[in-house]
Amino acid sequence: MAAQIKLFHRLFWLLDTIYSAKQISLPQIDKRWEQSHYNEKHEHEYGKRNLHRHREDIAELFGIEIVCDRATNLYSIGERGDIDRNSLRAWLVDTFAVSNMVNLAGDMKDRIIFEETSEGSRYLSTIVSAMKGHRMLYATYQGFKRSEPHSFLLAPYCLKVCRRRWYVVGKPEDHPEEKEPRVYALDRMKDLVTVDKPYEMPKKFNAKEFFKNQYGVDRTTTEAEKILVRLTNYDANFMRSLPIHHSQTELKEEDGFTYFSFYVAPTYDFIQELRKFGSTLEVLEPASLRKKFQEEAENMQKMYC
Repeated sequence: MAAQIKLFHRLFWLLDTIYSAKQISLPQIDKRWEQSHYNEKHEHEYGKRNLHRHREDIAELFGIEIVCDRATNLYSIGERGDIDRNSLRAWLVDTFAVSNMVNLAGDMKDRIIFEETSEGSRYLSTIVSAMKGHRMLYATYQGFKRSEPHSFLLAPYCLKVCRRRWYVVGKPEDHPEEKEPRVYALDRMKDLVTVDKPYEMPKKFNAKEFFKNQYGVDRTTTEAEKILVRLTNYDANFMRSLPIHHSQTELKEEDGFTYFSFYVAPTYDFIQELRKFGSTLEVLEPASLRKKFQEEAENMQKMYC
């Protein structure tokens, strides 16, 4: 296991080094490897043989091709934009880039602060292995509304991370009558193991389509509708720089306000996201959602009077 971890570190280091440089020569790779925190054996070069072997490993494991321009002998990421378009690949590269930066920071580690993530991430490797092998999981789960955990067989369809929590989407065997898969938070899992029982992945299931109309993981309603809001121009900068949904569209600026529209299911987690803007955001449409915000504003006023 330790040898595998070291190999992954080396592969990620190579991928991140070439991706960051855009184009880089072997001597430049050698020089950076010599100075790398991950070069535990204090090697003086990465080596052409290692480079070509690890290029093949990266292509096989991550589907990312490292190409060499024979005219210039410079290495680069083939179809570079493919990493940017693929959220998993981009997440892998960014995660390692941050990890590498922290390791290089040395004594400055206490001056770089990260948000904590839920402890459910420890089940990720188990779920990925089960999905890859089409094997079911035996889950012991306790939702927030349950007083006791319960156990069941689960066919895992996909994984999703949302607001620092990991979720698995799958079909529980104890609810065969349900057509739609369920969403389970990994930090509410009490235990999760793979069992030697195969399952068939539905051909029509598409993870992106499953969450297309959702802000996060709440699926109390899946019917999307047009939602129109306006924000003060200052707070619009936060929504503009980090869109809260792929359907977000900026419409206009007028009289100190910026108008945005969404086509999304008005679920609890989406409403909570809008609420964080407080009085700087006004819901204009639909009338039902506007009324909900009005009633909550009145209740809050009564609470603080």
